[in-house]
Amino acid sequence: MKSLLLTAAAFILAITISAQEINRVYKADSMVFFGLDYSGAVFLGSNGFNSAAELEMLPESWNSLFVSEQKKYDVQTAFNVRTRYNLNVVKERNKRVNYADRITDKEILIPHLTRKDVEAVISGYPDMDGDIGLVFIVDAYDKTETKGYYHVVFFDIRTKEVLLRYMVSGNASGAGLRNYWANTFYEAIKKAGKRYSTTAEFYRSYTK
Repeated sequence: MKSLLLTAAAFILAITISAQEINRVYKADSMVFFGLDYSGAVFLGSNGFNSAAELEMLPESWNSLFVSEQKKYDVQTAFNVRTRYNLNVVKERNKRVNYADRITDKEILIPHLTRKDVEAVISGYPDMDGDIGLVFIVDAYDKTETKGYYHVVFFDIRTKEVLLRYMVSGNASGAGLRNYWANTFYEAIKKAGKRYSTTAEFYRSYTK
């Protein structure tokens, strides 16, 4: 009986801590956006990704759109939270990926990244100052389904603890490989921001 009570108490405490973390995310008045992290991504369909050398250059180009076309890929407006950018962390991580090894024609269940995988990605970030961080960890680009899949991850910048995570997807569209897949995160930002903003409105209005 005592062990059952201890287990129940630990479970309740875990729920309480989790609720506090989520509350903290939704009540944030500012955050740091880290961009698109491709360190765990897979690219499904060699007919759509037939040049590893070309693919290798694209993550930096995709992330640059948050600067060069900020009005279109506007994270701050989508999430309705004051946002500053730090794209250097993912820039360095994305450079270390062997993209030739990530192109496959195998059938893979999506999402293929687990919560532990996502936490491992965040734990690999350098020590930094700040409060709430947001990053889109790319799960997969699927040429057959013409979709991109993303883990929307809010984390504590200092401790690198994942505070909130959910999945979104976007449809591929446009001319050229860069624009074709850029549309997936354009749509994903809109979806993720709408989901966040709707819940944040509740938290800010009805919680203390």
